[in-house]
Amino acid sequence: MTARWLTSLFVALLLAAPAPALADVPADSSDTAEDPSAPATESAIDPLPDSWHDAHSTVTRHADDYVGLDDATEVYEQESLVYRTPPAFRYNRTEGLVVGLQRKPLSLSSDDEAKLYGQIGYATALKDIRYTVGLESRLYREEATALKLGVAYQKQTIAPDRWKTSWAENSGVGIGFEYDFFDYYEAEGVTAYAVQTLPATLRLTAGFRSEEHRSLTKNTDWSVFETGQFRANPAVDQGRLEAVFASLTGGTIRDREDLPSGAAFRVSVEHGSGIGDASAYTRLEGDARGFLRLRTDARLGLRLRGGTVTSDAPLQKQFTLGGIGSVRSVEQNALRGANTLLANAEYIIDGATVFDDVLNDLFVTAFADAGWVGAAGERFRLDDVLPAAGFGVGLDERSVRLDVSWPLRDMPGADSGPSLWLRFTPTF
Repeated sequence: MTARWLTSLFVALLLAAPAPALADVPADSSDTAEDPSAPATESAIDPLPDSWHDAHSTVTRHADDYVGLDDATEVYEQESLVYRTPPAFRYNRTEGLVVGLQRKPLSLSSDDEAKLYGQIGYATALKDIRYTVGLESRLYREEATALKLGVAYQKQTIAPDRWKTSWAENSGVGIGFEYDFFDYYEAEGVTAYAVQTLPATLRLTAGFRSEEHRSLTKNTDWSVFETGQFRANPAVDQGRLEAVFASLTGGTIRDREDLPSGAAFRVSVEHGSGIGDASAYTRLEGDARGFLRLRTDARLGLRLRGGTVTSDAPLQKQFTLGGIGSVRSVEQNALRGANTLLANAEYIIDGATVFDDVLNDLFVTAFADAGWVGAAGERFRLDDVLPAAGFGVGLDERSVRLDVSWPLRDMPGADSGPSLWLRFTPTF
């Protein structure tokens, strides 16, 4: 959202720039000046030089590419095991304000055979440069399949729980209200990978990564309204990690930010070693979601998410639950462990009426969350599940709404209570 707003402002400023005076335009040898009834020349209609038009066209055509906007056509794009680079404009408690430029990776649907992509930005509170540089080449493209190979080197701030909400919402809440939904660590190293599209919307990704992991601390408490203080950023296990990974995604969700329909899934596996004296670890994660059409203006949305990692995994490979994107009304990321299960349900109505002719076209959701996190080897028990429930009201669409929720059970070690959030990202 921030990046698109800045792009629009930049283009608007270009459009508002004063045009050269007509007197500065080379005179036409025609008789137009002597005959007022003659049609205006092309120079008189468009006095701007060709170079200005070329620059304007370039900005319009490539702005989205270079400010790093996400491609919303892929449901699980933000969870990619390859493309973990956050947007070029962001704000959080470890980096502060980050301002930079970013170029998207190669799209398999484009005509490009190869592409250099990446990002560079300066983190004002961290006082350091964040960067990613990568090269991708498409090996082939057919009607239903395509394959590309890539390699990238980066020094970036990584948010392992970035699936819980959008970077735009996280930055907005941080700037406004001193709240941060993500946890962070620094990763520096190289990744080599392949991306294969398959029929029936399937996409297979596989690769190898070797990188140094470092802890990050909270470096700012600034916000516009100064409602409190950012929570501390948890430490991670530091050292060099080497891992192979693979993921498979499929399905399509249409109108995700409005009245959604369709289904999608994602499964991933990672096997790695190398940090400290830890032996090899294996991490598995899966997510399935769907939206059932109950009638023209109503949907039932369901998501089931789970994961497990062996006991030798570093802290940053464990799972966290609690708060926005998982179990609402529980402290953000309060639960951490090697095993996790999460279920979310939403009943969605588009066009609800409260009073005739007043608030008569509302977007309303009723939702329930249930989450569990356990240590390695711990068995699932219903008594350990944290449930919450509530409702949301939006004036126009599902992505912009006011959510009110309550915890249905208290659990030691996890603060909980009624919550009220202005959201502009769907829960799933």
